[in-house]
Amino acid sequence: MTAFARPSLINDRYSVIAETSVYTYDDDLVNYGEFLQNHGRYMTKGGYVDSSRRIRSLYRQQGDLQTLKHDTSAENNLLPSLGKPSKSAPPATINTKKLKPLHGDELSSFESISEYHKNKAKEHDRQMKQIKSEMIRAKQREREIKRTEGDIKKQQQHLRQSLRKLDVETTSKRYKAEKSLSKNLEEKDQIERERMKTREKQTKERADHAIDSLQAGKDKDRRNLLVCNDLAHQYRSKTNQLDVKHNQLDQIQSEYEQRIHQKELEENRLKKELAEIALALNLEAQKAKVDMNDFLTIIDHERTQATKYDFGQQQKFDYKQNKTNLQAKSYDLDKRRLSGDAATRRSMLELRQREALGRISDTKNRLDSIQNKQRQLNANASNAEQDRRTSQLAAKMNEVDKRRSHLMNQYIRDKTEKSGKYGTDGTNTKIKIYPTDPETRQHEDRVRHLQKTLNKNKEIEFELRKSVKEAEFQRRKKEQDIQKLRNDLIRKKHEDTVKVRQAIAKSEQQERQIERNLTKENTKLDKLQTQKGNKYLRLTRQQEHIRESKSLLDSHEREHKRLLRAETQSHSSQSLNNI
Repeated sequence: MTAFARPSLINDRYSVIAETSVYTYDDDLVNYGEFLQNHGRYMTKGGYVDSSRRIRSLYRQQGDLQTLKHDTSAENNLLPSLGKPSKSAPPATINTKKLKPLHGDELSSFESISEYHKNKAKEHDRQMKQIKSEMIRAKQREREIKRTEGDIKKQQQHLRQSLRKLDVETTSKRYKAEKSLSKNLEEKDQIERERMKTREKQTKERADHAIDSLQAGKDKDRRNLLVCNDLAHQYRSKTNQLDVKHNQLDQIQSEYEQRIHQKELEENRLKKELAEIALALNLEAQKAKVDMNDFLTIIDHERTQATKYDFGQQQKFDYKQNKTNLQAKSYDLDKRRLSGDAATRRSMLELRQREALGRISDTKNRLDSIQNKQRQLNANASNAEQDRRTSQLAAKMNEVDKRRSHLMNQYIRDKTEKSGKYGTDGTNTKIKIYPTDPETRQHEDRVRHLQKTLNKNKEIEFELRKSVKEAEFQRRKKEQDIQKLRNDLIRKKHEDTVKVRQAIAKSEQQERQIERNLTKENTKLDKLQTQKGNKYLRLTRQQEHIRESKSLLDSHEREHKRLLRAETQSHSSQSLNNI
């Protein structure tokens, strides 16, 4: 016997056996043998029957002496049982010596009855020994089942302890992971705040620098524009003066023929001054062009430097952000893995616990079946004892009936002989024989009523057993369906866990590939932006060069036209002079 098996008491063990049924009374829970000896009961398949109310012949169980006494008193009680009055009897009592001896077949029947009783007693002893051995084996099986129940409870306690340890470990791991995640999120927020501060500072510095450079460029443009305007004003004034001179020359050509040389000298001087002014204007335009080119190169250089610096800062921020994202993803993966492992282990522990509960229920069912078997064995023992007693009583009743019929036949024969001797008129005396008295008829009616009730109760019991078997079959079928669904649920959870892990790994790989592609595309975008800036600078330079070339072309065309007009005028004046 193990340390966990609780010893069972005899009272607790046989309290279930002593259950009352619909056919028993409250006083049936005492010792059956003493109760039957004291009250003279016997048991049938329908329950107990009281001899004081049912069968009067059960009072005649005192032995052979009482049967002999009853035989001697049977002749005196015969006439009242037949319904004859006592006055019609002969004056002298019937002597037992006048009775006829028993025949040989009756003696053989008595011997067979005694042998039958002996065989029944042996059979009863054998059945009682078998029942006792079955009860001992049932007790041994009950002890073994109690031991297995204690072992199962011990294993179940160990499983509960391991489950509690697992819950504590998962809680501590989850707390550590959440703590590291909160720390990682704080670092990420700090990095983002620092990056925002640096970006705001850089933006502010760049805006100030751009404003300063733009203001300086505007100042240079304004000064250049003022110089160019001054020179243009001078150029226009000189051209106006030259036109005035031409007009004066045309108007007073005749008057200024003598002073034409002086005027030509003045014209040459003005041409020289105009050429010097045009040269100065061209120089100032070239200087402004060089300044603009220098300004554009400086802006281009600063822009490339800013782009490179932004690209480096973006790479650093992306690296830090990827690092924090990887930590967060690793935390999510660890959390999912821990939750998945905890769920699988919990499901395994629950499966073991259900198996243990199933084993306990099986042991309880076996214990109930053993107790039912013990109850059935006790009932069989009591039924066998009652069958033996009823067979003995039936044999005694048959013996009494045979003796009564024998005495009645002998009495009738003696009576007929006497009536033949003493009859004068030759008429025979008719003897009225009543087969039964009212109490016997009432007893037979009650027996028939009890038999009908018993048959009806047996039919009800058969229907109830059939319904119980059907309910048990439905319950087992439903348990099998539930177990199948549980197995399907566990298998589905395992498959879903594997699929989720594979999907997470695949999504992480896709995210890394997309991040690499994004980095490549960002570099390409930066290159394209740089190329666009360079081409735009080249376009602006080309447009400026075209504007300068166009302005020079216009100035040269105007100068060429002026020279042509001057040449034509000089030719016309010479032709006039020649004329």
